[in-house]
Amino acid sequence: MVINYMIVALILSLINIAILIYVNPKRTTSHYTAMFYMMSIQIAGHLFLALSHNEPEALLANKIAYVGAVYVPLLFFLGELTICNIKISKTLRIGLFILSTTVFGFATTAGYSDIFYRSITLVQRNGVTDFIPEFGPAHIIFNIVLGTYLFSGISVLIYSLLKKKNVSYKNLVALVAMGFFCIAAFFVLREKGMDMLVMPAIYLIAEYVLIAIIHRIGKYDMEGTIRDTLEFQNENAYLSVTKDFCYIGCNDIALHHFPELRYFRVDTKIQESTELGSVLLKLLHKFNPQELSLVENFKHGKNHYKAILRNLHHGDKVCGYMFRIEDDTKMQRYIKLLDKYNNDLANDVQMKDVYIQTIQEQMIVGMANMVESRDQNTGGHIRRTSNVVKILVNEMRKSGLYPSKTSFFNAVIKAAPMHDLGKIAVDDTILRKPGKFNDDEFELMKSHSEKGAAIVENLLKDVETEQLVTIAQNVAHYHHERWDGTGYPCHLKGEQIPLEARIMAIADVYDALVSRRCYKEKMSYAEAFDIIVNSMGTHFDPNLKMSFINCHKELEAFYDSCND
Repeated sequence: MVINYMIVALILSLINIAILIYVNPKRTTSHYTAMFYMMSIQIAGHLFLALSHNEPEALLANKIAYVGAVYVPLLFFLGELTICNIKISKTLRIGLFILSTTVFGFATTAGYSDIFYRSITLVQRNGVTDFIPEFGPAHIIFNIVLGTYLFSGISVLIYSLLKKKNVSYKNLVALVAMGFFCIAAFFVLREKGMDMLVMPAIYLIAEYVLIAIIHRIGKYDMEGTIRDTLEFQNENAYLSVTKDFCYIGCNDIALHHFPELRYFRVDTKIQESTELGSVLLKLLHKFNPQELSLVENFKHGKNHYKAILRNLHHGDKVCGYMFRIEDDTKMQRYIKLLDKYNNDLANDVQMKDVYIQTIQEQMIVGMANMVESRDQNTGGHIRRTSNVVKILVNEMRKSGLYPSKTSFFNAVIKAAPMHDLGKIAVDDTILRKPGKFNDDEFELMKSHSEKGAAIVENLLKDVETEQLVTIAQNVAHYHHERWDGTGYPCHLKGEQIPLEARIMAIADVYDALVSRRCYKEKMSYAEAFDIIVNSMGTHFDPNLKMSFINCHKELEAFYDSCND
């Protein structure tokens, strides 16, 4: 009956190990897991002692039982320190392990020396084998070590309750109470000679209590909880390599995205011959271990990925490199779609902008034509002068003297049709007079330049760029100014006159010379050429002389086409 009880106790203890691994799979190397193994060994030792038939078998079974008796208190104490977030040095840990191992070493001398047991007497109790020992001097060390662990555990409990606010006192009290109960029960039962019979049941009770405590401890283990939560929620692939680029391993998500990883051999250098291997090696060669991380995007198959490469630490040393690879396909597709939408929108805006500008230009040209239709003297003047300006400006571009004026020249061409808009404010009796003006009439006619500048500003402000508004105002306002300062309306001189107005002045006068007016016949190209060239430095800007000379044949061809 007793043997059956012990066999059941051993089976239940092994089942408890399976339960612990099931409820706590990520921490199977903890102190508490090791305690479970030691308790199972100790229960097995008691079972073997009960089944023994002679003194050597009984001593061997007792030594097996002492594996648990010696190391369980040590593991219990280290586990308590872990719960209390109390760190001790590696040297102290090793010292405690050596102390427990020394005690176990004394226990193994039984049967060969009297240092631990002077003698033993086999007895039959409840139908099973047991023995009554006569303790040697080394056994006192075993008792002292057990007492020391018990006292240390209680001290840690008191210290933590008073000082450690971040420790669950419920877990701590339950753990210390269980440890105190086990050690106290061992001493009491040993005195009564019942330790071999009762201790297996005590160990089972302790295991069930530990399972409950460990389950609760898992909730307070923030590092473990965070790690488990992140792993549960993780959607990223992880892959690690050594410093010399040997493959270490990867998670299941990495295998799902990159099935070829199944053929990567552990501890073998990554091969550049594979598509993924080529990408990984490229990133590894690019990574500087002194930096925190390297972030790169790459394409594999039909999918897009973002790889984050960091140093891989083991303890406080860098032992390799860790890849975190995110599936970035949806984001890249979204970005691509967004870029297409932005391009379509930009093209649409550009088309509408061109359409609006075309309407504006047509309105301005339409207004200029309305002005011209009132002036019987200048039929077609706006169209012709606009083309003269364009030809002259293009020649100026070819000269290479104005490398940074592309937008300026474009604005001058666009502003040319607006140079006489001020005439819309001039009375018809003056504007439509067939002959020359008297002095008063001429003064009224001269006012068209200032009025034109005001009209242009009202038309273009808040619609066109500031540069175009300014150039158009200057063209309208100052195209009758002369280089020598004798022009109007402000008698500006030399470079005081804006360049755009100086260009417009040449076009305006040249068209007047080679065009027929109601009060005169058109002049020959040669005569007009001589007048313009000879007026450079008095009427016109001498810096524009070469540009005019170089394009005068093109101007003549244009006017010939107009006559045709």
